[in-house]
Formats: sequence, structure tokens, C-alpha cells
Amino acid sequence: MMNTTQVITSQPAVVSTTVVTQQPTAKSWSTGLCDCCEDMRSCCCISWFGHWHYACLAQRMGEHCCVGYSGFQGGCVPGGHLAMRSRFRATHGIQGSICNDSCQVCFCLPCVMCQLSREMDYYGYPQDTCC
Repeated sequence: MMNTTQVITSQPAVVSTTVVTQQPTAKSWSTGLCDCCEDMRSCCCISWFGHWHYACLAQRMGEHCCVGYSGFQGGCVPGGHLAMRSRFRATHGIQGSICNDSCQVCFCLPCVMCQLSREMDYYGYPQDTCC
């Protein structure tokens, strides 16, 4: 009978710790809510073809056009405009709150959508689906 000895050595696990010393700062919108005159293309498209243009903005974000289509009687997706603005803001680290987004969408939807269009241009979103 053969006697074999097996030596097992193990290395201690290396644990690294990352300490966050500074939180990332939130950015501001590149243009103001009422800076519609800085982009007459979006302003005119939203003024004349608002419901269609909202749907195009949703598609630029990679969403189904029904999310942005406001239509009559509340649109296809209730709260779609609020969801678009909040998602965009969160994706790009733009400061704000859901309460602020909600008030702006409720009281100034055309300005909100113009601002969103300008921001999409600023961040280089594709324009092939919109006017």
C-alpha cells in the first residue's frame, strides 16, 4: 500500500474596498425651459404638428411612438410625457425631481417637449424619425 501526502496551500482572499469621497454632481439642462426661440425647428414642429412630433421624440429615445403620442382624451400612454422627461433626466444625470417634472409637463407641455428635443440634439440622438 502506497502512502501519499498531498499538501494544500491556499492564498488568503484579497478584498479591495473603494471609498467614495465625492458624489457625482448633477448637471443642468443645456437650455432653459423657455428657450424655445433658440430652436425654431422644434418650436414650429411642436406648434403645428405637436402630437406627431411628441411621438417622434419618443422614437428618438428608443421608445414606442405611443409613449409620446398625446392625442386626444389623454393619449395612448397616460403619463408618457412625464416618463420620457424623467427617463431622459435620469439617463443623463440632469438635476431635478419627479415632482418638478410633473408640474412642468402638466402646465407647460409644449415647452417641455421643445426642451427635450433640444437636449436630444445636444446629446446627439438620431434625427431620422423627426422633422
